[in-house]
Formats: sequence, C-alpha cells, structure tokens
Amino acid sequence: MNDKELADRVSALADRAELTELVARFFGSIDDRQRDPEAHPFDAAWARAFFTDDVEFRYPVGAYKGHASEGMDLAMDNFGRTQHLAGIPEIVLDGDRAAVRWSAVHTHVHLASTQEARADRLGETFVSGGHYDAEAVRTPEGWRFRAVALDVTWTTGKPPLVPPERRAAMARLADS
Repeated sequence: MNDKELADRVSALADRAELTELVARFFGSIDDRQRDPEAHPFDAAWARAFFTDDVEFRYPVGAYKGHASEGMDLAMDNFGRTQHLAGIPEIVLDGDRAAVRWSAVHTHVHLASTQEARADRLGETFVSGGHYDAEAVRTPEGWRFRAVALDVTWTTGKPPLVPPERRAAMARLADS
C-alpha cells in the first residue's frame, strides 16, 4: 500500500467514525432532552449540531423540510421519557456525501396525562423498531444530516395520545 492509498484509507475510517458518532450523539440528545428539557433543549444550536438548515425529514408522524428543533419538539412532547438504541450504521461514502443506514429500537414511556386519560398502569410504554435511511454531507463544522427517513417495521403497546393542536402544528410543518 502506497502513501496515498494509506492516507485515503485513514481518511475514510475517520469519516466513518465521525458519522457513527453523529448517529450516537443524535440518539443520545433525544434521550437527554426527555430527561432534562431545560438543560438539553431542542433549539437552534441543537439543530446545527446534527442537521443542515434544509434538512428533510420523513417520519411516521409527518414529513417536513427544515424546522428540525420544532419538529422534534412536537414529536417528542408526546412522551415522558425515552430510550433510543441505534445499531451500528452502514455507511457508503461518496466524497463529501454519505448514505447512512441504521436499525433502531425506540422505547417511549407515556406521559402521566396519557396514562391517566387511558386509565393505564404507571410506566406504560410504546415501543417501535425499524431503520433509518439518512443522507449526510460534509460541512465546515463536520458531517451533518441533510435527509432523515424512519421506516417503522414493528410496534408494541399503545401509540401516544396526540392533542389536536399538536397534530395541527405537525400539519403546518408539512405544508411549509
């Protein structure tokens, strides 16, 4: 292996490590926010750490472009606590772009208000599994997601109760 081949290989390994870390930090940030929203808000700084400004989302709760922090707030405010587990991502590098795919299990503890409204036992959960397909791009700040799509392949438990105003807000994001 010559010096250029070695340098290219090291560069590819560094990119894969950074992209793997991006996935891990993203999932960790969701659970951190659920545990302590004041210390870990879904704000503009949070969005810049993970996404491009024009990021496109396709989630079961809706599809929208941009609005990363607002969309995440609307989706995650349906739950009291969460734990997101990500599998090791498959990464296909193409210069300053990468296709990133990972499997995931999402455990969501319902809000106390949801449990009370349904007369469920305390700690009732909604669990889903599936995979994410994402496009990442290299930016001056490092790798960021430009597109993120979640395909849920299974669920167990009752889905959240989503208030009409939250449904309307999600619909507005999809239309903007």
